[in-house]
Amino acid sequence: MKRSDDMLIVKNLYAGYGHVKVIRDGCLTVPAGKVVGLVGRNGAGKTTFLSALSGLIPDVSGEIILHDEQIGGIPSFKRVRAGLGVVPSGGRLFKSLTVEENLTIGNPNFSEADLAEILRLFPELEKLLTRHAGKLSGGERQMVAIGRALMLKPRMLLLDEPSEGLAPIVVLRLADAIKQLREKGMSMLIAEQNVKFTDLICDSWFAIDKGAITEL
Repeated sequence: MKRSDDMLIVKNLYAGYGHVKVIRDGCLTVPAGKVVGLVGRNGAGKTTFLSALSGLIPDVSGEIILHDEQIGGIPSFKRVRAGLGVVPSGGRLFKSLTVEENLTIGNPNFSEADLAEILRLFPELEKLLTRHAGKLSGGERQMVAIGRALMLKPRMLLLDEPSEGLAPIVVLRLADAIKQLREKGMSMLIAEQNVKFTDLICDSWFAIDKGAITEL
């Protein structure tokens, strides 16, 4: 059977908390090697949608297909093994651990070459490897969070509000890194309310409002 050209396909997704359905009949596709933006205001349902894809909320129905594999209904750690990488809003690092420990904590079998690849993408982190994450700036935390996800060698990255709270010059730096990843063939879905940021990096867009998703 011919494999799909889409890295991620989401069909008829319903997700929420208890009796409250935040996402209703969500449909979205991310072509392989492309960057897709999911844009919407704060509270529109972006984080709930990404959490549903990641397996972090239990009340979900519909289809989630990653590289022709149905991952809906399986635990979040198995979704990671299937190739799904997640960069949560704010980075959510372990503040008491060093940058290097945060980068490698999810991958006990990492190689020095894996770490070196992250440092090529974010050379700013090389001098910070022994610094505790709690002492990093917002931009540095976001670089570590993206690097940590990449250490697991995903096929598809989900990024939740990567530009939130960052200075414009740091936003441009992240945009450059995301472009580099796209050039290497990484597929990405970026949930953002900063539309100008998505204009720098995205190939196509979907809008989300009150849990309803439409293609732009």
